[in-house]
Amino acid sequence: MKPYIFKMFNDKEYEFGRGRFEFKIPSLRVSLVSRCNARCFYCHNEGISKKMTSVIQTGDIINTISLLKEFGLKKIKITGGEPLLFEDFKNLIYKIKHIADVEIFITTNGTLVKKRIKDLSPNVINKISVSLDTLDPNIYKYITGKNLLEEVVSGLNMLKKNGYSVEINNLLLKGLNTNKKCLQNMINYCTENGFDLQFIEMSDKTPQSFYSKYYAEPYKTLQRCGFDFNKGKSNDRQFFKIKGSKVTLCRNVKDVCESSGDRCGGLRLLPNGVLKNFLYE
Repeated sequence: MKPYIFKMFNDKEYEFGRGRFEFKIPSLRVSLVSRCNARCFYCHNEGISKKMTSVIQTGDIINTISLLKEFGLKKIKITGGEPLLFEDFKNLIYKIKHIADVEIFITTNGTLVKKRIKDLSPNVINKISVSLDTLDPNIYKYITGKNLLEEVVSGLNMLKKNGYSVEINNLLLKGLNTNKKCLQNMINYCTENGFDLQFIEMSDKTPQSFYSKYYAEPYKTLQRCGFDFNKGKSNDRQFFKIKGSKVTLCRNVKDVCESSGDRCGGLRLLPNGVLKNFLYE
């Protein structure tokens, strides 16, 4: 990535950057790599082609963050593909914290946490979100194409032991993890371990054949477990507190953005070095 990409932010003709419009970039979502070591059938890879060439390096990311700091950058979310496949991960997060006063969040499938725990730090990372749609080994293998549930659970145990703030991302999949027993098991697992939990609505970017078969209406699904999320309130994220854990309903990203501009008002840095808006377009 070349610094001239950001020349527009510093040119005098673009006074909206500091002027009356108070142009802000509150967050940056960094997709480190396009590849992943799992094969989840519903994966839309955040709109990134799995064939996209991953060329960004630590220096490119640090340069980008340095240039965006003056525009109010407060939050960096590191994703993939699978971000823990990025070889220079440890060096990257320490350099980010060194140059910018920002919160750092990681989203991972959890399969490599145990292997790379020494590359992480609870003093640097504000929260780690782990994708875990089920605690049933057979269903996990069906969803991800891999028999790695034990590795994920072991990684989560290590995160808990080392004092990380952990959030479980659970995608609602009709017929696989939406019956009352599955929902309650996941809630119990998270509350017993002090993890926050997000129940996530399937994206309409999912391949149509899978979307039609597995889409679960989130309000009806969660009401079976006694969670009366208020459908009429707004599309912004709604949550309950249970034994110190936060259980959240996370709607389709476009719906959320309509009622939560700040959350979706940032940029995305793709593995090929391109900057774009937040939405998966």
